[in-house]
Amino acid sequence: MFNSFFRGLLGIEEQPTKVLEVRSDNYISRPIHYREDSMLLYGPKIPPDTKNPKDKLYEIVLHKPFTESLHQMFSLFRSENQESAEDKFIVFKEKIPLFIKITKECSVQSLQKLCDTLSEHRSWTIAHLVAHFGLYELFNEPDVQRHFDDPDPATGATPLMVSVNTGNVRMVQTLLSLNCSLNAIDLEGNSVFHYAAASNKEIINILASKTSSSLNYYNKQGYTPLHMACLANAPDCVRALLLAGADVNLSAAKRSQPPNALPGIVCDIVQDKHPKLYQQDMKHGGTPLHWAISREVIEALVDKNCDINALNFDGLTALHVMVLRGRLECAIALLSRGAEHSIGDKEGNTSLHLSVKQTNISIVQALIVFGADLEAKNNAGFTARHTVPAEMSDSAYDKILYILHAVGAQRCPPEMAGCGPGCSARGEYNGVPPPPVPTTDGREVISDMLTSAAVVKSASLESNMKQGRLLCLDGGGIRGLVLIQLLINLEAAIEQPIIHCFDWVAGTSTGGILALALAAGKTLRECQQLYFRMKEFAFVGMRPYPSEPLESILKECLGTETVMADITHPKLMILAVLADRKPVDLHIFRNYESAQDILDRYNGTSSPRGAASTAGAETGARRTVVSLAAPPPPAEQLVWQAARATGAAPSYFRASGRYIDGGLMGNNPTLDALTELAELRLAYEGTGQHEEAKKTNLKIVVSCGTGRIPVSEIKDYDVFKPEGLWDTARLAWGLSALGNLLVDQATQCDGRVVERARAWCACAGVPYQRFSPRLARDVAMDERADDRLVAMLWEAHAYMRECRDRVAEVAALLRHQPDPQK
Repeated sequence: MFNSFFRGLLGIEEQPTKVLEVRSDNYISRPIHYREDSMLLYGPKIPPDTKNPKDKLYEIVLHKPFTESLHQMFSLFRSENQESAEDKFIVFKEKIPLFIKITKECSVQSLQKLCDTLSEHRSWTIAHLVAHFGLYELFNEPDVQRHFDDPDPATGATPLMVSVNTGNVRMVQTLLSLNCSLNAIDLEGNSVFHYAAASNKEIINILASKTSSSLNYYNKQGYTPLHMACLANAPDCVRALLLAGADVNLSAAKRSQPPNALPGIVCDIVQDKHPKLYQQDMKHGGTPLHWAISREVIEALVDKNCDINALNFDGLTALHVMVLRGRLECAIALLSRGAEHSIGDKEGNTSLHLSVKQTNISIVQALIVFGADLEAKNNAGFTARHTVPAEMSDSAYDKILYILHAVGAQRCPPEMAGCGPGCSARGEYNGVPPPPVPTTDGREVISDMLTSAAVVKSASLESNMKQGRLLCLDGGGIRGLVLIQLLINLEAAIEQPIIHCFDWVAGTSTGGILALALAAGKTLRECQQLYFRMKEFAFVGMRPYPSEPLESILKECLGTETVMADITHPKLMILAVLADRKPVDLHIFRNYESAQDILDRYNGTSSPRGAASTAGAETGARRTVVSLAAPPPPAEQLVWQAARATGAAPSYFRASGRYIDGGLMGNNPTLDALTELAELRLAYEGTGQHEEAKKTNLKIVVSCGTGRIPVSEIKDYDVFKPEGLWDTARLAWGLSALGNLLVDQATQCDGRVVERARAWCACAGVPYQRFSPRLARDVAMDERADDRLVAMLWEAHAYMRECRDRVAEVAALLRHQPDPQK
């Protein structure tokens, strides 16, 4: 009243919807248009007082009911328009008196809230109002309870949806205790979970404990409750929905899903790994893969069918996000699980386009070695090479430009505008290469001479006598990734699966595992992905590492029941060492008969399996024979066990039964493979199998290494009797260096062993091609660091680009062979 007096005195006009406490004597001469119990609609005063503007208004006035003071009145609404006043009166008269009757609350403040709410939600029932204001105890009132499940005619929202929207947990619990409907859908297609998506996790948990039937519904905008929680930037609600079983593979706006798409339910992952989801990325939508910040979470999510190529609200895949965030570990995890790197964002930028704009060189290298298209163009027609920003620091610009150039990224066409010196068709700048790797004096001239001599001699021999094609794969632990990278380049040049292009494949250690995987039907890209995943599980803890993780991966990859004889092409030679005897002996796991077995079968002298004399000592007339059990034949030898045996590197893994890593005797298996073929040729010829003998006459030998490490100087390598403390220290260093030298020599893959193989092939007239890149650093067999591994693979990729003429020559010799599967 006091405020109204001063407003009138100062001539300040009240808002028409502001609730005012008024005096009854102001309405003595005002006509009443409508009356409904305690609510009246007054018309303008007749005649109006020109000095008082209120005399011209239609006014809704409430007489305070249920009190002894019948003269307390409230002005709820004022308007010069009769139609709007009557419309408002109809809404107010049905709800306000009943609400006051039930609540026993009638003050300016409470009436203002009530009128404002009814002005916004005209068609709400008394139950909607009670739910909105959180007056849960009033649902005991019959007048409220009879409307507890009624939908709002204007929106379709039920009182439960209203209470969920306000975030009142107690109100939600009250309505659920009345068994209200949980399956109602409003006129916009929203379920109760859509409303809960922006409320709080407690309400989501309460609803999920009652039902999940509408958890993954789309509304008319094309959003599920999970999408709504993301849009609302409510990470706690996002997690709660995931824990409730929300399907993360349902894309926004109902984008088409693959017909065989499986639901991505990741509740157990979120329960265990929720601290490793980046909340700030949730508002952009997508799947938990977009929000992951660790490799283990990505692995777990993909295992739960989380769509690895799903798009978020901004049209970005999880790989795009990891590139932009600079998360190398996560990018590698996605790529090693088959993430598609050719998908463009809204501007058509692939992951490679985005990566070159960053300063993370390792991610650029990772995308390249995983097969990113160097010539892919964005919507503006720009390749990644053109996109390298010239404004970045000179060092980063030079490095990234060279990284692209060294693997064959082309310059822009002459008609392209806006090119810098690094991509212009007429430019010559290609970035700055890394420092040269230290090497010893090369023997390239004599090697080239031997290769040329082999080619000339091969051409002089009858072509029908030379049918076999031999591939040899060195050992080297995780550096087997280099073998894969070399073969990927060779396969691209041949344009046929690499395993179809060779009749014989020999492998030691990691090379043997790769040979078995390819023969079992794995592609090179699948093997690359497998190696990146395998290192995370196999190289865990202290050396020697537990064998179980490695064995589990080998069983998954190669099968638990497959035997060597099940592989019909190509012929495999997998090297291992029989360590249960002295001296140790080289053993070859085969999927064919050995030369000895061929001769024994021909002569009828085959000894029974299980007891074979392997060593003896003779003195005069007395001879002592040591009999040891023979390895099982190909029809009984499990493939995964052969892989485990060839990879049982001492000090890295425990022995596999009586077998240890074949690298101790033949880390480069070329000479052993050539010896095996020579023995087979004699056995076939001696038993009259001339056609089979032809297959052992080689047309070409391709040898692939796991990389040549930089040459470094060793000073302390002498062993002597110490004469003092300093000599004792020098002796310790010398023994350590000498031990390393002996191991290096035993496992030597390059150097003299390659020269022997090349000379042997030259004498036989067999073209010999050796591919083994020189590495910038010595990468350990159990290296796990992604940046070092992708740098190593990029070096291998660039090396094959540099050797493209030799690669083309090899491809020409292999390409015209018939497909062995036909």
